[in-house]
Amino acid sequence: MARVLLVNPPSSIDVYSDSNIRVAITSAPFVTLGALAGAVLEDNHDVRVADLMIEIRPMETYREILRDWKPDFVGITFTTPLVSEARTLAAVAREECPSTVIIGGGIHATALPQEVLETSEFDIAAIGEGENTLREICLGKRLEQIDGIAYFENGEFHLTKPRMPIMDLDDLPLPAWQLYKLQYYKSPHIASRKNPVGYMETNRGCNHYCTYCSQTIFGHNVRWKSPKRIVDEMFRMLDLGFNDIHIKDDNFTADIERAKAVCRLLIEREFPAPWALPTGVNVHDVDSEFFQLAKTAGCYMVSFGIESGVAEILEKVNKPQTPELIREAVTMADDAGIETVGFFMIGLPGDTRETVEESMRFACSLPLTYVKASMTLPFPSSALFRQIDKAGRIKSRNWDLYNFHNTTDVWEHENLSWDEIRKFYGRFHRKFYFRPSYIWKRFWRDIRMGYLWDDIKAVLSNNWGD
Repeated sequence: MARVLLVNPPSSIDVYSDSNIRVAITSAPFVTLGALAGAVLEDNHDVRVADLMIEIRPMETYREILRDWKPDFVGITFTTPLVSEARTLAAVAREECPSTVIIGGGIHATALPQEVLETSEFDIAAIGEGENTLREICLGKRLEQIDGIAYFENGEFHLTKPRMPIMDLDDLPLPAWQLYKLQYYKSPHIASRKNPVGYMETNRGCNHYCTYCSQTIFGHNVRWKSPKRIVDEMFRMLDLGFNDIHIKDDNFTADIERAKAVCRLLIEREFPAPWALPTGVNVHDVDSEFFQLAKTAGCYMVSFGIESGVAEILEKVNKPQTPELIREAVTMADDAGIETVGFFMIGLPGDTRETVEESMRFACSLPLTYVKASMTLPFPSSALFRQIDKAGRIKSRNWDLYNFHNTTDVWEHENLSWDEIRKFYGRFHRKFYFRPSYIWKRFWRDIRMGYLWDDIKAVLSNNWGD
């Protein structure tokens, strides 16, 4: 039996701390580490999760765990903006536990495994879906026999063959939420109904091919959990202490009939807690019946990846939707009584001052409860990065700068300067939220729900840009 420590970097949500959406960021245990921990526990290993984003003194706490517990394996998951922090965590693990095996995973390690290994103390980069990969590593299987990893041996880089995805997600072990200190996770009412919030996944993969996104881990072949497994898992989360569930799929409605079946089962079993779809559904895949069922089943919020209100811009990034479809879907959700969130991107390929202005007008014309705009960034795992890199317009590979809510000119847009993009970022939020009609509607909603003072504090504390 091995000791396995799984680590979430301290800044996993702090990357949003200076953004215009920071007042709406949830704090919850990430699905990734919960799922990995559940898989490794099946082999009777001793597993701990160090979620450093909830620690007051994260690095001191991390060092104490390493010194006192001396894990055999340390697994660190990270995204592109957290590369430097992940390198520091790997270096500290090497310093405190010289013989431990240090594994890096997540979307950045999957996209650039050789770079990650060459610039850090990581021994292994886990590529793609990690549950079975981590199990085989911790069971001591020879590295060359483990699919889906990269490593150096005698100064030579090795990349094993890709790992086959888990086709039936009902075979996945249950996430090990019991390893978390749930009392320390607090989310604002803007993004939740009750604390603590729990994240879950009901499928993996996305049935669309937007160029700015990446499916290097889960792919485009969507795989599912059955409705029964999903609802059983949701009830288990309540038993373990969660009070609000956020489904974090890339597209919960990729199979609309399965999504409806989940809602019907929640209604049949009288699921007692609120739940939400904060990472978005595609407007191409929904209908009115789904939103009515979701509302009856307890869904209070749904997000839409709108990105732009201009059809030509959506076509350029291979987004399978039109402004007309967007309006129809948002209106259906609003008519069902569900809060709506619209995600927009500023500086998409082809964007001009006029198209961004048109997107802002479009956002204001929709029955959206919230908007969240971001500055377009070509992450190295995306087709957009490859397109822009081929055109010679990537200006920086300093991954610390790749934060789409607080960044600088890491790439050259064909029509807009970064000063213009940043100004539009602030204007987008101001134009939407400071409309008299929106303020009046929001005021009466806050009075009804008891949120008025919280919203006043959120407005006063937020940085609304230039």
